[in-house]
Amino acid sequence: MKYSVKMIVKHSVETGEVFLEESIIMLEADSFDQAYAKAEQYVQENQISDSYENMYGKRVHSEVISLADCFSVYDDEDVIEVYSSMFRCSDDLREDTLVALFENPCTRIEMLPLRQWPDPDHPEENGID
Repeated sequence: MKYSVKMIVKHSVETGEVFLEESIIMLEADSFDQAYAKAEQYVQENQISDSYENMYGKRVHSEVISLADCFSVYDDEDVIEVYSSMFRCSDDLREDTLVALFENPCTRIEMLPLRQWPDPDHPEENGID
């Protein structure tokens, strides 16, 4: 059976900037427990929690801070649902706050501190000579 596992990855730039990434991987497993175990193995084998130097010469440390959820993938139709999660609104976490988080991911420019190499298609964004 196919499962998708949601990982929350924290990227900390030496300059103090912090980015949170929601990453969802899909894998074959016989149970939710095995899916989590395979996700942990994937993180280790692919050095998801690692550090590197960005194109500005600053260290970026990445670490998986949570295997946040696991979803049994349904594929009965022409459309395959690979992931779904629910969030309950409360006084502390209002609907407009949740919607803003979902609808406003980082822009290309905001993510420049995470870039390892200059982008030849956008030299004006590279900020290095």
